[in-house]
Amino acid sequence: MAQKKASEVEAFLSRPDFSFPLVLLYGPDPGLVSERSDRLAAASGVDRDDPFASVTLAADELEKDIGRLYDEARTVSMFGGRRLIRVRGAGAGKSLAEAAADLGAEKLQDATVIIEAGDLKGGAGLRLNIERAKFAIALPCYQDEGRALDQIIDEELKAAGLSMDKEAREELRSRLGANRIASRGEVKKLCLYALGTPTITEEDVRAIVGDVSADTLEETIDAAVSGEVKRLPHLIDRLTSAGTQTFQLHQGLLRYFQQLLAMREAVERKGETVARVIERRRPFFRRRHAMETALAAWPLEEITSALGRIEADILASRKESGLALTITRKTLLDIAVEAARLRARGRRGG
Repeated sequence: MAQKKASEVEAFLSRPDFSFPLVLLYGPDPGLVSERSDRLAAASGVDRDDPFASVTLAADELEKDIGRLYDEARTVSMFGGRRLIRVRGAGAGKSLAEAAADLGAEKLQDATVIIEAGDLKGGAGLRLNIERAKFAIALPCYQDEGRALDQIIDEELKAAGLSMDKEAREELRSRLGANRIASRGEVKKLCLYALGTPTITEEDVRAIVGDVSADTLEETIDAAVSGEVKRLPHLIDRLTSAGTQTFQLHQGLLRYFQQLLAMREAVERKGETVARVIERRRPFFRRRHAMETALAAWPLEEITSALGRIEADILASRKESGLALTITRKTLLDIAVEAARLRARGRRGG
């Protein structure tokens, strides 16, 4: 079995063993997985800017055409040397798991294949096949969150030639998310802001580093239910890059529609006005307009239908964890498109 413990991965990455040409990196933090994949790719010696030597493939696309992976892994470089094939977004796909078993059984002569995956359980097909393969290795990407954040902060402070007092560090750590890349970006932004000052203070942190996850989650759901289709992709990307889990989006959307159902029943069955129902709910002022728009646009029948669709999508995302982000994104966009359609119909009807 070729696998490393989480505590051994950093040592492996400092001196990679490419006698295992097929490498799986997996874990709950896509930023950490991606960062370590970048380090491994750099250590391979392949020019990642050379389209003839380096290629990146999406796991969901490979499920439709797995032959592409076999072709890329077994193709000889046009100008000699090794080739680099990176597969991103891997999860529970059966075709990729089977291909990993096949390619891991042979020693690829001219290629390094790096697969990036989510948090694979012990019985996941892709992980099992990599761990059992003779010429493949699995690298679990887990870190103690507190130590990982301190490491990022220390690295960026050193690079910028800055220091930070204890209170500022604690405030900064509380505002950083679970995603390693997003967290590093926030620390870089803070260091740029503080250049020329002797020490970063708690006030500096509060001024420049935002705790975006909670506010953006509500903003994203409001945009979906009120039909703001154009804004939605950017909001979803902000959330997921900050480490927000897809189940939080799905559950937030489900709860919102459950509340919307009760409010709409008061409008349609009890004859109350939209304004009166909203007033009794007393939403936060920044969410009020979106709630009024949604309540006016969504009829009871459509809300019930949307609830069934959301529940089905939640179940699908749990069964296919590797596709959870794709499923969640589609749920939100479908809801937003439907909301926009209902709003347009309401305007024509008025």
